[in-house]
Amino acid sequence: MINMKDIIKDTKDMKLLYVEDNKDTRESTLLVLQNLFDNIFVAKNGQEGLELFEENSDIDIVITDINMPVKNGFANV
Repeated sequence: MINMKDIIKDTKDMKLLYVEDNKDTRESTLLVLQNLFDNIFVAKNGQEGLELFEENSDIDIVITDINMPVKNGFANV
């Protein structure tokens, strides 16, 4: 069985990049993600997400929306 305390212990030191253009979705999802991760980078579109990713090469996990303005979630790195 999966233990939430074990998941939190494993994720707290990881760095997450979260990319979402919808403000309401972004804010509500962040409330959940902040329980799991201490280090979260947030971007409002694919271009911001790509720039944050390039500036922070030690990001462990990326969660991204696909359909966004400026640049979509399929950015070529």
